Amino acid sequence: MVIRNLKGVTDFDPATMNLRNRVTDTLRRNFELYGFQPLDTAQLNYRDLLTYKYGESAEIVKEIYSLSDQGERDLGLRFDLTVPFCKYIALNRSLKLPFKRYEIGKVFRNGPVKAGRLREFVQCDVDVVGDGSRQIEVELLELAINCYLQLGIKPEIEIGNRQLLVGIIEQLGVTNHHDAIISVLDKIKKITPAEMMTELGKYLSTDVATTLLQRVQLDLSALAQLLPNNAGVVAVQELWTELSALGLTQYCRFNPALARGLNVYTGTVWEVFDATHHYASSLGGGGRYDNIITNFVNNGVAYPAVGMSFGLEPITALLANTTNPNPTQLLIVPLGTTAVCHQLANQLRGAGIATMLWTAKPKVGKALEYAAATQIRYVTVIGDNEVTNGQITVKDLTTGTAATLALKDPQGLVKYLTTTNK
Repeated sequence: MVIRNLKGVTDFDPATMNLRNRVTDTLRRNFELYGFQPLDTAQLNYRDLLTYKYGESAEIVKEIYSLSDQGERDLGLRFDLTVPFCKYIALNRSLKLPFKRYEIGKVFRNGPVKAGRLREFVQCDVDVVGDGSRQIEVELLELAINCYLQLGIKPEIEIGNRQLLVGIIEQLGVTNHHDAIISVLDKIKKITPAEMMTELGKYLSTDVATTLLQRVQLDLSALAQLLPNNAGVVAVQELWTELSALGLTQYCRFNPALARGLNVYTGTVWEVFDATHHYASSLGGGGRYDNIITNFVNNGVAYPAVGMSFGLEPITALLANTTNPNPTQLLIVPLGTTAVCHQLANQLRGAGIATMLWTAKPKVGKALEYAAATQIRYVTVIGDNEVTNGQITVKDLTTGTAATLALKDPQGLVKYLTTTNK
């Protein structure tokens, strides 16, 4: 037996998990601030449910991990969080709408492996069902901007609209192959102009393809004159007006060629990138998808929906070189004073200070070496003298400074740890 990981899966060490937890904690906190409720859906599902949204011929469906159980049922591991969300809405039709949910959970895709893309990975999604307003799209974009900024990432959000793309294509007299053409346009930054013309040439004449490429690079005002009554143009104009009022357009850029997900999206779409361009891949994205849940439930009721996914893998890849200290703030080393130290540790924990009690052999040098190696910033050694004098010395391993504090004043210690750790 060879002990190894499967290709596309990985184990995360404590330093990496500290970063990943910082990201998910930031996202979770903001999700809840905006009124989203937590949801946890099943990872294992019937395969026909997983393929519903796309159909068997779709590329994503080929990436499903398929399996069967002892009852020979045809099953699969979820490859995103949207289909399980649709299932949840269908099974809980008495839900009060609009329903705002967030979910942070593992998904599985048997696809190509590259930097920031694994086969077993975590998705962080927020979705709203039952709200067709422009304001909820603005709120999601505002939420995204706040999340990325708090993580130390300046976002650049490209915004497009599927209805606008269809309008551009139809104005050129093209009546067929809309989905295939839009799929090619969505690759405009990923393939060369020559490759783009070759791909479009499968469906369009050279003249039409050339004009189409020119038009999907126009700005919003030019497209508004070209397509004055197009619903997609109007949607983007309304969105931009509201984003501008909130001072958020500095983080946004109009990209008429952006499609994302093709048939899935019905209106506004967006993709998030690192504004400094240190990381090329998308950091997240989303948009409006009004038909998926409506068609899935199929009870004559419309379920407009909009949502987005934050890419934990690319976000952590971008932030990999940032400092992610051990969440444990203080290491207490007892020298024959375990009972006193245990009591102090519990008092600090009760005040929200992450505290570790050194229970290995009482060698101070080993304890200090451990704290330095695992990035625990503060250490205090408590022996009989400290107990007798009622004073302890807390050493800051980051600055090399030390402070003398009262042993029986845990609140004073809490204040010191919280103020110096900012």
